[in-house]
Amino acid sequence: MTAFLWESVKGHVCLGESELSGGLRAVKCSETRGVKPKGDSTLAALFGPGTLNEGARVVMVADPGEKVVSVKYQKQKMDWKFIRTLSPATSGRDVYYVTLPDFPDDWLNVAVRVGGQEKADRLWLGW
Repeated sequence: MTAFLWESVKGHVCLGESELSGGLRAVKCSETRGVKPKGDSTLAALFGPGTLNEGARVVMVADPGEKVVSVKYQKQKMDWKFIRTLSPATSGRDVYYVTLPDFPDDWLNVAVRVGGQEKADRLWLGW
């Protein structure tokens, strides 16, 4: 699976995912200003969770100044990747892509660094 993320001229962030064979699987667009954290979290799901060939993925955004340090799901470390910082016109948030072993119905536990301090945060991925 290959994923592409871009900002449109109309202020949307779009995610395109395709099979390695080159066939386009899906394109989704979201307006980041409408993406809000749930509860007392500062993280928000921009896309997902969504299924992959084996497992799932979530594309999340963190507030400006917050940097993801680690991601755990059900006490296991997950693979994650910093994608980019969105333009100030789109929100200025940092975007992260996280792969999961299965479709989630639980919290994603995330350690973030803010102003030199590390703090725990979480993102609800359930229904």
